[in-house]
Amino acid sequence: TIYCSSSNNLDIEFYDLAKNLGKFMAKKSIKVIYGGGSIGLMGELSKSAYSSGGEVIGIIPDFLVNKEIQNNQITETIVVKNMHDRKKKLFDLGDGFLILPGGSGTVEEATEVISWKFLGLHDKNIIIFNFNEYWNEFINIYDKAKERNFSNKNLQDICKTVSTFQEFKLLF
Repeated sequence: TIYCSSSNNLDIEFYDLAKNLGKFMAKKSIKVIYGGGSIGLMGELSKSAYSSGGEVIGIIPDFLVNKEIQNNQITETIVVKNMHDRKKKLFDLGDGFLILPGGSGTVEEATEVISWKFLGLHDKNIIIFNFNEYWNEFINIYDKAKERNFSNKNLQDICKTVSTFQEFKLLF
């Protein structure tokens, strides 16, 4: 399951990363499960994976079908009632989680799967792709929580963090 931005207003290097990840995942026969939109990083990654022969499943709530422009050039689209159902389906279908740069929705999804892993509710792999140091502040929050005894675990103990495409490829 991949969590990432639906914005079409990012620097080109973010879209290039998404395209490269999509191609790589297709080549490695890694099924892409994502939010179902055709815009932003979601769109670039899903289109790249699908056009490279990969399997891509999109999960989109009905109220976002037009806003995130449902991607019909994927293997399967699952339309759900609401965001809660989307997040549950993304969680249930994913064997692991890749967190790419994104906004409030991505932060929420990332925080949820990280919290659930802290609580022992799952043992799925989580990879934070800290491209261009995008997630530095997010990572620092978890470091501070451990440092100040709000948590007894360190984020790095339960997540892998990569900063480059080359580092990411080494995980596979």
